[in-house]
Amino acid sequence: MARNRLLQAPKRLSLPVLVANDVGEADVLLTLRSYFRKRQRPVVEAENRGLSIFVLRANTINQMQQFLSDLFNIAAEPSQENRTVEPAMVETQAAIDAVLNGERFVELPPASSYVRRLQHQMARQANLTSHSYGKEPSRRVRIFRD
Repeated sequence: MARNRLLQAPKRLSLPVLVANDVGEADVLLTLRSYFRKRQRPVVEAENRGLSIFVLRANTINQMQQFLSDLFNIAAEPSQENRTVEPAMVETQAAIDAVLNGERFVELPPASSYVRRLQHQMARQANLTSHSYGKEPSRRVRIFRD
């Protein structure tokens, strides 16, 4: 796990977290899934000591912040991705309404794969067809009738 990221995550959330150098000094063990599966010595040692072991899927600051938010029972600051989802969903609904009201098709602005997935789901729920076009980072969704 990247120590610099592990130090940044609690700082961003203003949490009093100390990163231990040894399992013997730790109150909890935070590790990555791949490391946990290999049953590395620190994992076995933590299990023997009865420490709580938390496993992250990815070595990202966002994952670490989410874990810390859950551990300390605080609301995490919304990520940049989450701040862009709501406006994109409003825009997608407007595009769906336009197609249902007679527009041949509506092409939405470029979006992340996560936002595009949500846009495709919304189109399907409205019984419309959607396809993604273009290359990253300009990939976008077009919504139309069959």
